[in-house]
Amino acid sequence: MSAWIRPLIEMWRTKPKLTLVATADHVELTDSHLILGLKLAWSNQTNQDISVKEIRVGLFLHRRDKDPLRFYPLERFEREFGSRAFEKTPVSPFTLPANGIHTEELRFICQEIVDLPVGGYMVEVQVMDTNDASYSSRAIIELQGKIKYRRSVEWVEN
Repeated sequence: MSAWIRPLIEMWRTKPKLTLVATADHVELTDSHLILGLKLAWSNQTNQDISVKEIRVGLFLHRRDKDPLRFYPLERFEREFGSRAFEKTPVSPFTLPANGIHTEELRFICQEIVDLPVGGYMVEVQVMDTNDASYSSRAIIELQGKIKYRRSVEWVEN
């Protein structure tokens, strides 16, 4: 077998069982944190449902030798038709159906404050199922100026 065929066979054997498509919906920068709203769609190519109990996101920054920015789930969101406003609900466990597609609209929070320039970014979404098996998928998201906004944190004294 020729040397150039071996990597192709190995890639076929290790084909991911869970693939991801991600779209950036909004980026919110405040004085204390960064919020990233993502529309996520997973394709579960296994014959078993995957019950997700934990999810994390890593965002890789250009020209940064550090680890990716770490984001943790904050809440689900749903856009109101024809508006920039959205309804928020708590994140709860969900299931990726066997041989099916599942979508989620989730907001993630990062305690590191970074102004993300417009452009393309690699995101890695890690999910852990109820059996503590971990799955990781990567996708490219595009940040456009119209989805970014700043918000000041207002302090209320009691």
